[in-house]
Amino acid sequence: MIWWTLAALAGAADDRALIGQLDREVIALRQKVERLESLLATCSTDTAPDPAFVELRSLLKGHPATVARDGRRTLVTVPLDTLFSPDGRELRVEAEPTLDLFATAMSLHPEWRVTVRVHLDSPTVPPPFKKQFPGAWELSAWRAAATVRVLVERFSVPAWMLTAAARADQEPWSADGTPEARILNRRVVFVIEPGVSP
Repeated sequence: MIWWTLAALAGAADDRALIGQLDREVIALRQKVERLESLLATCSTDTAPDPAFVELRSLLKGHPATVARDGRRTLVTVPLDTLFSPDGRELRVEAEPTLDLFATAMSLHPEWRVTVRVHLDSPTVPPPFKKQFPGAWELSAWRAAATVRVLVERFSVPAWMLTAAARADQEPWSADGTPEARILNRRVVFVIEPGVSP
């Protein structure tokens, strides 16, 4: 009889521990559901593809550019070596068709706001630039400004649509240091955000 009472008490204790564990799991699941519902409330329920993304992806097909989404923003990434000559002082002639198509799309969408970000692959400045630029930040800013200047002066993009931004080597695409990764890290990213016409 004592053995049965002890076994019953042990079973009841196990049941209470299991019930307590299940209660904690239910509370944790409720908290997760509440967090997900709050995130869902801030998300757009519009399932239609973003027009900027669709248009640019179609327009730049076959050009050395990739088009991707980042939340509400559309990112057009072009290899830096495609835009600038090896010494980086002049825009390549081969880059003009890509920039021309991009400028045409911008002229049709005055609500766009575009940040031109230039990314480099190294904190050191290449030899042709050492006298002119003390570091990668200055070189990155100069190339971003040069790209904006070409879009404004040669392709008639309104200046108020554009912002130049330097990233130097701080946001690498890949950190493995291979020659292929360094080429991917040298890039110009056109960040398109929805805006309002001036």
